[in-house]
Amino acid sequence: MDSDRIRQIYHDLGILSDGTGAPPIQPGDSVVSGEDDRRDVFQLEDTDEDKLYSKLTRSTVILTDASQLTENGDGTWTLAVQPFRQRESMFSPSVPPCSGEAFAHQHTGGWCSGFLVGEDVVVTAGHCGDDEAAFKETAFVFGFQCGSDIDPGTTSFDANQVYFGKELIARDLSSTGDFAVVRLDRMVEAPGAEPLPVRVSGNPTAGSRLGVIGYPSGLPVKIAFGDATILIRDEDPWLISNLDTYGGNSGSPVFNQFGEVEGILVRGATDYVFTAACFRTNFITNAAGSEAVTKASVWRNHLP
Repeated sequence: MDSDRIRQIYHDLGILSDGTGAPPIQPGDSVVSGEDDRRDVFQLEDTDEDKLYSKLTRSTVILTDASQLTENGDGTWTLAVQPFRQRESMFSPSVPPCSGEAFAHQHTGGWCSGFLVGEDVVVTAGHCGDDEAAFKETAFVFGFQCGSDIDPGTTSFDANQVYFGKELIARDLSSTGDFAVVRLDRMVEAPGAEPLPVRVSGNPTAGSRLGVIGYPSGLPVKIAFGDATILIRDEDPWLISNLDTYGGNSGSPVFNQFGEVEGILVRGATDYVFTAACFRTNFITNAAGSEAVTKASVWRNHLP
């Protein structure tokens, strides 16, 4: 899948409009609201909240091209990774993070996020694959993470962490929703991976806490639950929030404070500010909701 095209769709806010007015969020340079709440797995602490987040993380996947994985013949796979570099447009040269940028030493391994909802079924954003053929060429990898502040991220995976798309159960990419439900090639046996609980009725209320787990810009998994990260408003079929996300978070599960999935992260404004030599994350206030989520009510009836 073309990662430039993924980013282009992620930042195309026009799809959020039903044609009767402006999109519920506006263009602009924004990605991190208020303080940066993103953490790596090794930064989680021995609290009840962080134990819950650790458990939820094990049910998430990074999406990457199947060609990026090499089977080693000993029950393991190796993922081809790249340095953390970005480019302002598809015609611009890629540049490294500016000095002091978070996660600058880490590498990237994919272009979208997803999560487990059945024994062999994952959910992601609809713009993460055009059709069934595209998802059959996609690998879904559990356990892409950092183990320390000097670890750039996992490159070797056991066979039970690597899966491939088999069937596209349902997909939408329109003003009525952005989601894909994909059946994998076999039952998931990744360590600790369990189908995530999804809201089955009703909707969250404005002001309720939200959090997200995913793979921003293809980096190793990040957990972002901030005290001030909330639902700004309900713009059915979208939830508008101030989540801390990048384009690679497309398809990430968005949770309420109890660990229940409220929706799928699908849209956000521009991630980075560029100079000729490097890029830097742009910060906005928590009050400016800039991230859009496809509500669970839109896609939950397609689950097994």
